[in-house]
Amino acid sequence: MIIPFLLLIIAFSGFFLRIWIVGPDKEKLSDEGNELNIKGKLILGLIGLISVIVIMIADGVQGMGMKWFWIVFIIISLGFQSFIDWKFLKHTKQHIVSLILLVEGVVLVYFLF
Repeated sequence: MIIPFLLLIIAFSGFFLRIWIVGPDKEKLSDEGNELNIKGKLILGLIGLISVIVIMIADGVQGMGMKWFWIVFIIISLGFQSFIDWKFLKHTKQHIVSLILLVEGVVLVYFLF
């Protein structure tokens, strides 16, 4: 039950941080960046889905394995998003928002899960 709450906190803070740091207008990725972003998120999503099923079977939903899965998954997924933002949106500070959300997500999962 805690995961939807954490996702909601991260989503709202990401929205407000983006407005505060970057501004209200969101930059679009180039075609190459958008293609890499979609492929990377698809691969991360499939690996994450398979991993969470295996961890749920082996350790249960509230086990330490699930907690560390979410920490590693947040680090990898938001690290990837930060890299994409840095690589293809060099003139903005969007990657800083992703890095702040990464730290916030890891701290929230570590202390609340």
